[in-house]
Amino acid sequence: MTYKADVFRVFIASPSDVKERDLIREILAEWNANRASEKRPLVFQPVGWETHTFPDLRFPGQYQIDQKLVDKSDLCIALFWMKIGGSLHGGASGTVHEIERFRSAGKRVMTYFCKRRMSQTDVRAYRDDIESLDEFRRALQGIGRIDGYDTRGELKNKLLSALDDVADEQLP
Repeated sequence: MTYKADVFRVFIASPSDVKERDLIREILAEWNANRASEKRPLVFQPVGWETHTFPDLRFPGQYQIDQKLVDKSDLCIALFWMKIGGSLHGGASGTVHEIERFRSAGKRVMTYFCKRRMSQTDVRAYRDDIESLDEFRRALQGIGRIDGYDTRGELKNKLLSALDDVADEQLP
């Protein structure tokens, strides 16, 4: 039997070192399959630069991401591990910029920091990034609640519960 459901666009934000971007898509699909219903008529649509933007030299890449994805999405799931991300003209990384754009629009941002162990080689190679990311994490803690995860399974469990909360907020 069919029923009407609202589509909630979920923007996935992360620097290039995060391996869980595809996992987020899987979690959203699982939530849709197992938890969306007539009583909870909401589905989550994953949105990301790698699947929803295309080659276009008329505008800078971040501008395209902002206009086509960030501004039209309802929720941001942001993930970090070692890197804060590549710097934009304003100095902030693309991921930090996207989070701030969501926040300034009053949209929910769910931010998770991977606590997986880093090799000494990575710690040396990304020392500046790690320090910048730690500073950013502390700044976010002063604004609201963030979370961390050690494993993909832990992230999945936390995110499914958080998506339940988002869905419940949408109920009349």
